[in-house]
Amino acid sequence: MNRRGALVVGILGVVLCAAAVSAQVDRTPDGRFIMWPTERPPRPLAARDVNFPPYEIRTLRNGMQVIAVLHHEQPAVSMRLLIRTGAVQDPANKVGVATLTASLLDRGTQSKTAEEIADEIDFIGGALATGSGSDLTFANAVVMKDSFDVGINLLADVVRSPAFAEEEIDRQKEQTISSLQVSANDPAYVAGVLLERLVYGFHPYGLPNSGTPETLAAITRADLQEYHRKYFVPNNMVLAIVGDVTGEEAFAAADRAFGGWPRGEVPPVALTAPPEPTRRIVVIDKPDAVQTEIRVGQLAIPRKHNDYMAFDLASKILGGEGANRLHQVLRSERGLTYGAQADSEARKQSGHLVAETATRTETTGEALRLMVDEIAKLQRERVGERELSDAQAYLAGSFPLTIETPNDIATQVLNVIFYELPVTEIGSFRERVQAVTPDDIQRVAKQYIRPDRLSIVLVGNAKAFVPQLQRVGFTDVEVIPIEQLDLMSATLKRETTRVENVPAALLNPARLAYTLSQVNPGTSNPLLKRVLDAKGGTDVLRKVRTVIADADTTFSMEQGPVMSKTRTYVTYPDKFRIDATVAGAQVIQVFNGGNAWARDPAGVHDAPPAMREDFAASVRRDMIPLLLAAADGTVTVRALPDEGVEGQVLKVLELSGPALQPVRLYVENSGLVARQRFSAPGPDGKPVDAEEVFSDYRSVSGVQVPYRAVVRRAGRVILSRTLTQVALNTPIDDKLFARPQ
Repeated sequence: MNRRGALVVGILGVVLCAAAVSAQVDRTPDGRFIMWPTERPPRPLAARDVNFPPYEIRTLRNGMQVIAVLHHEQPAVSMRLLIRTGAVQDPANKVGVATLTASLLDRGTQSKTAEEIADEIDFIGGALATGSGSDLTFANAVVMKDSFDVGINLLADVVRSPAFAEEEIDRQKEQTISSLQVSANDPAYVAGVLLERLVYGFHPYGLPNSGTPETLAAITRADLQEYHRKYFVPNNMVLAIVGDVTGEEAFAAADRAFGGWPRGEVPPVALTAPPEPTRRIVVIDKPDAVQTEIRVGQLAIPRKHNDYMAFDLASKILGGEGANRLHQVLRSERGLTYGAQADSEARKQSGHLVAETATRTETTGEALRLMVDEIAKLQRERVGERELSDAQAYLAGSFPLTIETPNDIATQVLNVIFYELPVTEIGSFRERVQAVTPDDIQRVAKQYIRPDRLSIVLVGNAKAFVPQLQRVGFTDVEVIPIEQLDLMSATLKRETTRVENVPAALLNPARLAYTLSQVNPGTSNPLLKRVLDAKGGTDVLRKVRTVIADADTTFSMEQGPVMSKTRTYVTYPDKFRIDATVAGAQVIQVFNGGNAWARDPAGVHDAPPAMREDFAASVRRDMIPLLLAAADGTVTVRALPDEGVEGQVLKVLELSGPALQPVRLYVENSGLVARQRFSAPGPDGKPVDAEEVFSDYRSVSGVQVPYRAVVRRAGRVILSRTLTQVALNTPIDDKLFARPQ
């Protein structure tokens, strides 16, 4: 894409980041070494008291569990309905039924169309969301107190009586397949799903929740109706009502909305156990990759296990918040990566440990060797008191942020009920964290970690790094071209690269899915919550439908700076238009739901594929829908170690998903995003590091908007812009996005 294509600049933004410092050693004139005085970071402040609000649990006559939590700080009520069914219950050869069912719940019922549902929840200023994961399906609603009855009735309607209209089924299939096609070329996504496939084998946890193009094409309306009939019964559900209600109000409303729903027989879950951990190294060859995505993992323990807390802290010490050995070794000491993480993923049936990073192709072997060595070291050597206390302080200190709002409280309560844990565990969280000792960490590390049986996935330019693996002790490597990867195959290889029996209409890559098949409630992340609140809050952001912005823009061209006046029109979720005067020439660039065109002095023409994809990536990075997707759990949210950037220590938040290349937000103490970093195509089409720097935030209709922005590619400034006028929710004629004949 030429530099004029860089007109696509995020209008509304937010970012996170932070940094580390090291001691300095100097030498006197006579040759003696001196260690300059240094100080360790101060110990955390004493934890404040946490008072969990009063709650009560009852079971309706039909077997539905209802939890009422009284929280009167805001005139709002959060309703979170959890169904104990997910991808684990997908029929054989039809992976994706659970995800497709969940995505269709709010797309029409027996009495309301999808548009009527959206209008009804918008009219009362509420929010409605549905989704699913491996073990569960959810439907959530948040409303003001005076709309409680409307909200709970609508929630009951979408869960109990979905229409499963054929046109909506086709639309959801199309969007999911489009997303899968994009994800199939995303190294981070491929590395993640393949590691789970190696760890869990053909257990449902190892298969893609959203299905594959082949399995999705085989799913019929009758399959969805049968799945709903079997598992969507009240005695298979838990409803949490949290907010400005009394217990009697909550239980009476639940009984009115759900009490007449008869109980049903829930089929038992009969699953093959995941395979025993086995050493396997799989390389996915992507010759055009300039870095390698690395994932190392193994089978671990389920959420209900007695050793869960100790094992979770062990994983935090290896690569989590509060303490991170992998980051220290790979980044701070060796400079091999921007960051490295490890986490324990505990599910209902089982769990796994995963360590991950991305590194330059030429340092792949060294990075992998260090990661495996750190995992072995955790098992081999006793953890120190200070290292453990740092991890404990982070978990205990951040806990109050996870029960701040009715939504947060509902999530906590549902989690313990779903995993069959006592609700008292919420109130005793800090005490249980602090009770873990170094001996506990060493015991669980020795008992559960298997350094000699790790599953390893590397995605990148195989020809360039496989010889490195052999030199550092990794042999028996399987290499699979990325276009031949098939997660549903026992060999992981596709016998033919042709997709059979998939209707052509479902293979249109123009429509990109914004709903990803995973449960990851983003607002449980305290840093994300701070960013959302600083930006204006989720309620305000959800109401933004359009943006019109005028700006003075300076382009850095080879012949020198070029000034331009620009006007940008945005209609969410997937349309924008930029009108600009560049060097005396009128230029228009438009993206419209997957299609892109431009007008310049040469006339009107379709945007070339590279420019169209760059436009689409910009839409996915737009700050408002990006943050809302994170809040709704439809993209993966990870807090990364702090970084120092130009004299500032910033928090770092990474957002990623099947249709979203990783985006890192660098956040100031205020919660406002100062920078956004991601990978973008350079002049030769190869990926380069890209950065957008935001400043001069001002409130526009309750939304914080950065009036200044600077865009860099590969460290070089390519444009800067200053907004002169911004308007939100001004009607925009859809004809502006239509391509002239």
